[in-house]
Amino acid sequence: MCGITASYVTSPEAIPDPTTLTSELHASILVLGHRGPDSTGIYVSEDSCLGLGHARLSVIDVEGGIQPLHDSDGNIHAVVNGELYDYADLRQELEKKGSTFQTFSDSELVIQLYKIHGFNFIHYLRGEFAFVLYDSQRKVLFAARDRFGVKPLFYTLFNGRLMISSEMKALSAFGWKSEWDVQSILEMGEFNDNRTVFKGVFKLPPAHQLTFTRMGQLKIQPYWDQSYLNPRIADTRSLEDIIQGARDLIVDAVRARLRSDVPLGIYLSGGIDSATIAGIASTLLKEKNPSAKVVTFTLSFPEHEDLDEGPVAKRMAEMIGADINMVTPTEADLISRFDQAVYHIEQPVYTLHACGKLILSEHVRDQGYKVVLTGEGADEVLGGYSFHILDYIRAPDAASSSFGLPLPSPPELAFILKLIESMPPPQDHTSISDMSLTDSQLARSMFGGISSTRVWATMSAPVKLFHPRALEIFGVPDHTMAIVEGLRPEARAKTINGSWHPLHAALVRYTSTNTTLPLLLNQVGDRPEMANSVEGRQPFLDHKFVEYINNLPPYAFPLFHLTFSPLTAHLRSLKIMPQKAPTGQWFFTEKWILRQAVKPYITEEICLRKKSQYNVPISRPTQNGDIAGNELSPLQVFLKERVTKEKVDALGFMNWENIKALLNDYVQSPECPMDGGLDKRARVLLCVVSFTVLQARFNVPAAIF
Repeated sequence: MCGITASYVTSPEAIPDPTTLTSELHASILVLGHRGPDSTGIYVSEDSCLGLGHARLSVIDVEGGIQPLHDSDGNIHAVVNGELYDYADLRQELEKKGSTFQTFSDSELVIQLYKIHGFNFIHYLRGEFAFVLYDSQRKVLFAARDRFGVKPLFYTLFNGRLMISSEMKALSAFGWKSEWDVQSILEMGEFNDNRTVFKGVFKLPPAHQLTFTRMGQLKIQPYWDQSYLNPRIADTRSLEDIIQGARDLIVDAVRARLRSDVPLGIYLSGGIDSATIAGIASTLLKEKNPSAKVVTFTLSFPEHEDLDEGPVAKRMAEMIGADINMVTPTEADLISRFDQAVYHIEQPVYTLHACGKLILSEHVRDQGYKVVLTGEGADEVLGGYSFHILDYIRAPDAASSSFGLPLPSPPELAFILKLIESMPPPQDHTSISDMSLTDSQLARSMFGGISSTRVWATMSAPVKLFHPRALEIFGVPDHTMAIVEGLRPEARAKTINGSWHPLHAALVRYTSTNTTLPLLLNQVGDRPEMANSVEGRQPFLDHKFVEYINNLPPYAFPLFHLTFSPLTAHLRSLKIMPQKAPTGQWFFTEKWILRQAVKPYITEEICLRKKSQYNVPISRPTQNGDIAGNELSPLQVFLKERVTKEKVDALGFMNWENIKALLNDYVQSPECPMDGGLDKRARVLLCVVSFTVLQARFNVPAAIF
């Protein structure tokens, strides 16, 4: 993994002199030093229109993979961030076609594939990547981001100058000045589409390519998209064949990501996703060397025995004979990393999840490891979130009829749907706005009536936070509408014409190339890892595996440990697909296909264990702490110190009176949810603090209306 920057000036009067551009490039990659501490490099074109910068974290071809990369003719130049798999096979094929490689780095595939296939070379790439390529003969810049947005890439266009960087903070070296995009903040464009909190700066969406010509034409196009099985077409494969196919592809995805020229570890929690990766990796390594051991890294919170996944993870690690690293941060440790998390993530942050990942990746780095395999992406691809149950039961599962499986009838589905909609969510660690299944009806109807879009809208900041003048100018936002309008029109068409089952519509929302998955990967993936110069690899986001899973019928995903009868509904852990008991009860379990496929690699305990969201539990806050003289919790102290009138008013777009009332209410009567999540008011206040941190670190002036 690395940090990359680029500048391309097309306006003749704005072309910098070589010395100035060289200085700008060095300054930009200096800001990205945490992403690439091992070496740096720049390239400036002969006409000084184009500059490329690279900060390297050396993983493959440690000695020879210096960037920027160039072809032997000196016409094609590139900077690449990430890892490209199947490198050896592709290199062999290209050499047969006459390609001459300058290094043994996987990144050089970008140049050599481009010379053979042109812009179509993007379809040959497998992995997590972002890159910028410049063809000096055609005077064209070509950039792209991997299919799921594991690697970040930002751009802004100003006065005929295109600026690109792995992180927005590096753009300032080219003269960019930060300014709040208040409309984006109101609509939470940072989470819901390709906008950011800063005016004029955009995310290159995952699975998209960018071209910029000498005449200043900027074009952004998708090169890949999600597709799903038609729910009306029965699947003719056997269950055994489907399970084996899933097993083969996830094993292959792990195998590809074990290639590294530096030490490699594995994040391990108490869930099935990371356990799958650890178990498969251990098996593959022992096939080559029976005494090989994987090294696991686990966050543990022993003070919260009812919520701590550490013991479960440790038993899994012991089963595969791993070298075990348990990291046990305190609440104070988590709070102390909050500013650092916001600075690196460059987004509003309102949980302590990223702080936990910062601490964990810091330990990985300190133990001498540069690469970790993770289980991220499985929930989004396989339907692992509890609220997906609403969309799974929203329509019959006709595609599974050929298996002769007992499936709920339409009346039963309708009854279960009504029942679940009346229940509170089993876990809620991320919302900062209230949930409703009765509002935003137009927006929901535009995407097949599913619930997942409305659930995601609860992660948008509540309207009461904002200054009345901001709401007057930009209007009261409909966050669900912002989400739906951010999805591709062709995806919306497939949901309303029945080409996709409602569950698949929910999954495309969660693996959408613009929205949720890139956000989650940013907050608990790339940014906290690269802040400590650690590269994360996600086998569940191998596009070959995802494409296979996408074309399974909904039964393969069954969600939510629900026991249903006319009188009762409660959670339960099972390892079977939807099945009706003699009592008339229906049982559902999430990620059924994964549980079947990976049984040989994980403990029975984890195979049977119900889904639990990633969590960093903290102590129970003190009620009326500052009034009764009791000691406040570290989080309460932090929020009291950091949420002040001076800082809130300096933002220019928030309502201090409402925020003050929220702060006082939280300090005086805090709540401690049983699922280990934060009090929702604390999450809202952390969101406020995030903006004050961003303002201070990015020198953002107050918003003026």
